[in-house]
Amino acid sequence: MPRTIDRTQPIRRFARVVAAVDLPGVPEGTGGKVRVANGVSWYRYWVSFDNGIDLGGVGHEQLAQRRDWPQFRIDREAAALGTDLADGTDSADADDGADGPATGNSHGVPEHLLERSRLARERLGA
Repeated sequence: MPRTIDRTQPIRRFARVVAAVDLPGVPEGTGGKVRVANGVSWYRYWVSFDNGIDLGGVGHEQLAQRRDWPQFRIDREAAALGTDLADGTDSADADDGADGPATGNSHGVPEHLLERSRLARERLGA
């Protein structure tokens, strides 16, 4: 069973990280070290990257822990392809053609509310 990555926890100071996206002067996959970690609900970091660039205000979603980097790339590729590698199914096949909680529409509005709205429009002559 593949290992899951908990991306909700903040990255601690002095942790080894990898740039998960291209940053100014720092290509994706470049390693670095967190120098300052701050934030309560929105985590951001000062990172010294291995290529000599120091960046501040790097968002949490722009970094991955170095130990998680291989699994992070696998998860990101799987999400882009629409597959779930945990059970080997294609997420497009998992819902059997349903458009969400309510069948027949792409916005997830329950079918009884759509019917109620249609009947009201008929009553009003609209």
